[in-house]
Formats: sequence, structure tokens, C-alpha cells
Amino acid sequence: MVFITFARGRLIGSSVLIHEAQNPEIFAIVKRQCAALGLPLPLVFVRQDPLVPAAAIGFGEPYSLVLSSDYLEEFREDELAFVIGRQLGHIAAGHVRYQSLLSVNGNENALVSLIFGPWLRRCELTCDKVGLICCGSLDAASRAIAILALRGFGRQVDLRSFATQQASIGDDTVLKWGEWLGSEPYATRRIAELTAFAASSQYARFEEWFLRSEAVAPIPLPLPGSRRLDSGDLAGRRRRILAAAIDVVVLLAASSYFSPWTSSHHAKIPHAVVSNALPNGANVQLGPIRLKIPAEKPTAAPATTPTPKPVTNASARIGNAIQRTEHEIIVRVLSFGVVSFLYFTLLIAVVGQSFGMMIAGLRVSSLDLRRPSFWQALSRGALIGFFHWPIALLAPFTTCWFHDWLTKTRVVAGERLIARAANG
Repeated sequence: MVFITFARGRLIGSSVLIHEAQNPEIFAIVKRQCAALGLPLPLVFVRQDPLVPAAAIGFGEPYSLVLSSDYLEEFREDELAFVIGRQLGHIAAGHVRYQSLLSVNGNENALVSLIFGPWLRRCELTCDKVGLICCGSLDAASRAIAILALRGFGRQVDLRSFATQQASIGDDTVLKWGEWLGSEPYATRRIAELTAFAASSQYARFEEWFLRSEAVAPIPLPLPGSRRLDSGDLAGRRRRILAAAIDVVVLLAASSYFSPWTSSHHAKIPHAVVSNALPNGANVQLGPIRLKIPAEKPTAAPATTPTPKPVTNASARIGNAIQRTEHEIIVRVLSFGVVSFLYFTLLIAVVGQSFGMMIAGLRVSSLDLRRPSFWQALSRGALIGFFHWPIALLAPFTTCWFHDWLTKTRVVAGERLIARAANG
């Protein structure tokens, strides 16, 4: 998450930001499609990237749409509308938060593709349909897919013959392994799926809805400092509890590495084993150490002082066990609090949301829609670290927890802010 946030800074510093005065043709396509889809305008960048033609990244509004300068030269306007439209489809469907977490450049990692491949491929097929609706031409969409797969050579390909190659794969499991190990479906399958979708009544309904849109501008995002939050902007209890539960799982895993003083980590001392008893002493094996203990001279015990016998005290053993358990609990609670403090302070200060908030679509905001200051993030982290048990107990009963009040911050749902902006 922190890396994605820093990546936006690299985009601003080393890529071209597209706006009305900088490449207005590209900006017009993005603006028109965002207005029709009911989306806020993302930040649009063009960078030199020979591997990734287009990608949408980010954990919340405004997202960033990144286009490759190497591929822009290959596309015509309707083909570019398909490429941009499918990335806006990822934003509209909520895929971008999770895809950004998996990979900045589009889930190219083979292990990620193997684990999350079915979901990633389904996302791509879904957003191909959004791209087709945005560009309005099956031929342009199919040609764009061929160019994405083959670069300039894709313009020389007969699309019908290319699409029929999918039938050669059939039900052959071995031939399908290449697709199963990737994050994207085969290009031939994507064209075949689009062809079937274009012939369906569902496409006709969506195309009518898209063209009937009367919006001429994307939904404006509320500007920081433009107004104050109210109760309608706050995240609901269920989503906050879901985000907190995810964060607790992460923190429990992290805090286990910061409790080395618990009894379970104490080094075990090997038992002494008498390996050879002799009249003048004994050989004793103590782990890897071998000792020879000489025999003691016998001494006469006083007749009036009997030798005490060891007495096993069960209550003493139980008391020691309880004491060790209490010590371990205290150490674990303290380690959990320290890790919670560091975790929330860092993420809220840099990203504005924790991992659980990212999954649930939430973020932390000041009362005037600005990002929390460092001191606000530090205060939230300290309060959560010290009072995580009271916070957990009171969480089901309120949408504004006490550390929100004390730090003058709130946890908000991004889509509620956008809806309020859209409705005036």
C-alpha cells in the first residue's frame, strides 16, 4: 500500500499528466466515458512502458490511469476508447484496489496469477465488455485486443481466422494450462467472448443505457477543505467491524514476532544423564558437554537430625503455571499494542487507510475532508495501541469511535462522498 502511494509520486515526476491542454484527444475520451459511466475523473498519465499497455492503480479516489506511450502510437481513436473503457470498468467494478495490492503493473507475477488467476481472468473478461460498450464497435474492440497481444502485427491479422484458433484448444487440459498460469485469458478467447456478448440482448440494453446518458462531465470529487463532514459521510458499523477484523488478523500475525519473552520461547536446558557410575565418581552427559564428577567422602549424619524428604506440592506447581500464563498474556497484549501503534500510525500517515480499510473501501479523513496530519495519525495509532480492548468492546454500538472524537478524524466511505457530490 505504501509502495502504491509512492508510485503515484513517481508517475507525477516521470510521466506526462494528461489534461485539457496536454493531449486533449486522450483527455476527451476519458472525460466522456467517465461521464457516461458515472465515475469521477481519474488522474491520467502516459509513460514509456513496453510491457504494460494500460493499467489502473490506486486504493481510492482519485485513481490513476496509466497508458503506455509505446502502445498509444498503435491505436486508432475507437481502439483507444476500448482500451481506456476497460480500465475504467476495473475502477467502476472495484477491481483496482485488489489488483493494485497484488501488483503495481497488472498482476504479472506468476505465483499471483496461479493463486488468483480465475478471479483475475474473470475480471478481464468482464471489463472487455465494458470496453466494448464504451467504444461501440466489435471490430475496433477485437482489433485492439489483437494489437495488445501482437503490437503492430495485430493490424495485419484476419480477426475471424484468429478467433477460430480458440476452437483448437477445446477441452484439452494441457493446452489450457498456459491460460490457467496467466492473469489474462487467451486473446482468442477474449475475442470469442466479445463476439458472443455483442450478439446478445444484454449488450443491446447496456449500449442503450450508455448512449442515453445525459451527463456531460464526470462526477466532481469533493475538494479537501471545501466543506465539513457530517453523519451521512461516516462508514457504517458493519464495514468498520469488517475492516477492524482484517486488521486484527494482520496484527496478530505480526505481533507473534515481537513476543520473544514468552515462556514458549525460553530455551530448554537439557537434563543431566548419568552415563557411567563409578566407585570414585560418575560420568555425566549434560547436552553436548561431558563432565566427570568425583565421589564425595561419606559423612555421618547427626543422629538427631533426620534427612528431610522432598515433598511434591501440587498447589505450588499450579501457582507457577498461572503466573507463567499471566506473564505470557501481558507480554502478548503489550506486543500487540506496540505493533498496532506502529501499524496504524504509519499507514494512516502515509496512505490514509489501513489494510482492512482498503479491503472495505474506507479511509480516514479530517473533519474538513483533508488527509489526516502526522500528529493526528500518531494520536490515532497511540490510542488504538493503548486502548484496543475498550475500542473492540464499544465498536458494535457506534459509528464514531472514541479515538475518532479525540483526534478529530473520521472513517468515511468514499462512495458516499461521491454520491453526495453527484446529487449536489
